[in-house]
Amino acid sequence: RASLPSKPFQLPDMAQDAFAQGVREHFEVFLESFSSEPASAHDTSSTAGGMALDYMEQCKQMKLDERTTLYVDFRHIESTDQSLADAITAEYHYLEDELRSAVRNIMRKRYPEYATEEKEFFVNFYNTSALLRVRDMKSDRVGKLTSFSGTVTRTSEVRPELVTGIFECELCGATSDPVPQQFKYCEPQKCSNASCPNKTSWRLKHSVGESVFMDWQRVRVQENATEIPAGSMPRTIDVILRGDTVERAKAGDKSIFTGTLVAVPDVAQLCAPGERLEMVSKVDARNPTDGVSGLTKQLGCRELTYRLVFLASSVQPAELQSGFVNIRDDSEEAILNSFSAQDKDTIEAMRTTAGIYEKLAKAIAPTIYGHEEIKKGILLMLLGGVHKEAKKEGGGDGTKLRGDINCCLVGDPSTAKSNFLKYVCSILPRAVFSSGKASTAAGLTATVSKDEETGEFCIEAGALMLADNGICCIDEFDKMEEGDRTAIHEVMEQQTVSIAKAGITTTLNARTSVLAAANPAFSRYNTNRSVEENINLPAALLSRFDLLWLILDRPSHANDKRLAEHVTYVHRFSTHPALEFDPVSPQLMRAYIADITKIEPSVPPELAAYVVDEYVAMRQDAAENVENGYGFTSARTLLAILRLSQALARLRRSGTVSRDDVVEARRLMSLSKSSVLQVGD
Repeated sequence: RASLPSKPFQLPDMAQDAFAQGVREHFEVFLESFSSEPASAHDTSSTAGGMALDYMEQCKQMKLDERTTLYVDFRHIESTDQSLADAITAEYHYLEDELRSAVRNIMRKRYPEYATEEKEFFVNFYNTSALLRVRDMKSDRVGKLTSFSGTVTRTSEVRPELVTGIFECELCGATSDPVPQQFKYCEPQKCSNASCPNKTSWRLKHSVGESVFMDWQRVRVQENATEIPAGSMPRTIDVILRGDTVERAKAGDKSIFTGTLVAVPDVAQLCAPGERLEMVSKVDARNPTDGVSGLTKQLGCRELTYRLVFLASSVQPAELQSGFVNIRDDSEEAILNSFSAQDKDTIEAMRTTAGIYEKLAKAIAPTIYGHEEIKKGILLMLLGGVHKEAKKEGGGDGTKLRGDINCCLVGDPSTAKSNFLKYVCSILPRAVFSSGKASTAAGLTATVSKDEETGEFCIEAGALMLADNGICCIDEFDKMEEGDRTAIHEVMEQQTVSIAKAGITTTLNARTSVLAAANPAFSRYNTNRSVEENINLPAALLSRFDLLWLILDRPSHANDKRLAEHVTYVHRFSTHPALEFDPVSPQLMRAYIADITKIEPSVPPELAAYVVDEYVAMRQDAAENVENGYGFTSARTLLAILRLSQALARLRRSGTVSRDDVVEARRLMSLSKSSVLQVGD
């Protein structure tokens, strides 16, 4: 294969054209010949029953699906032709049109009836070797193929973007040649009619077959929490999505964006009133300076109003590269595709493992001593119950019953409550951590802000919306202001956020589990006061928690000695002591939980009567023991029993809830109550 010409650094136009043409030819050869299958010793042609050519198969699928974007794994290029990979990486923005031409040539050669003249084709790269942070996106990356990871915080609506404009002269009616748009609205410099003096009066022609428009969306991406240096504020960058990549990223997603960094005019600053930062080339009364050295008088005044924007060619979930699995993914196909062959074999072996409930529970936060029952409750929260909806087609009224399980840990200081929350956030790709005193109602739900460029109001997601299909961990729950705490009542039961602000009235999804940690009202549990006085949280909020754990720090010689030995071991070796069995790794736990969450257990008719009797007995017991002051039992308690029972049935990989599942759910719900009632013994 011929080598590529040299890169077009300071070369004349003819050398640059030869370089671009060489890249296009090499890229076409790569697309037409690459196969991820091992090379055959006898026959390598796809037409003769040999190897399957990956990108030719994808081109065929593009025609069947009527798509115009070809997705290329950049690792394939690096393993096949390193010089081609280096050229694309260094000059991606310059070569983008040639790469698209290569795809267009292949499609027209193979499928001329589909690849018509007016149809445009695109090429998207993913899985580049270097993955940067938002903070690393500097001007030295402009024009190069780059990948970075971040968290999406805001998405705009999808709008049409003018790609190529055709204008009509308002003086003589002549039609201009196509005018490419350079990140802002560009008009012809002069009329195509030589006798017409028009340079300013134009009318855009947007009929079919004239100007070309494309879907456009702007996404605000923030630096990941784990990548922020100490003492620094999180950086943000605007990402532009075009064509098939729009609507690929939602608020709260941790995504990997691949594309190039460009410098665009800052329209908001150009239109802003007041002074602008300018370069001046002369000294007068308005500009009493020495000017800027190296500039001639002919340059005049140039505005320094530019900003960096990332043009993304592909959007990929971050968990695919980091080994995370989204345990709450809506798509069963997406869950199966995220497993490797080794993961599938290990999951298959775990299905027949005895005592999987206890093993998975002990694998949660193994560096935390004790709290076995709390770990079981957190495990069931990760599994969740089954979402129910009374569908209107079947005569229902559309009522929805949540399947997510909410947990609250209330206890004395130094009982590892915050460590439980941090652990849950560390093992899940879609988990958000917030602290009570530093969180407001708008920060938890959603806020309405004004767009800098358009001036329109848009919705910016809060912590509970960012944790949609995930878990929101709230520490110092008791320190929150009462007005801010009431904002999450709707989220915890209806799992929606209703907004009526600045002319925007809408209801947004917040299908999340809430894991909260709080201290008693007097910092430590006071045995001389009732439980309600110690917890000091409203009943309307407590009833929304399926599991409420009360953790007390009571002196015990044997228990204190074991705890001290455990903490000392962790402090010395930075790991947990050896367990009686091989602990399940967080990666394997995520894979197993994601595999079994597609099971939807149901309650059989013969068990329904037992559940009803249990609930009636709980109500009777609560009415007879009012003097204990431990909350109350409501219909939400019955739903909590059903959700916990369904989670236990999922753990057994069963499609039916058993009597033992209901008994275990009742046992977990009564443990915190019994532990408090034993305080006065």
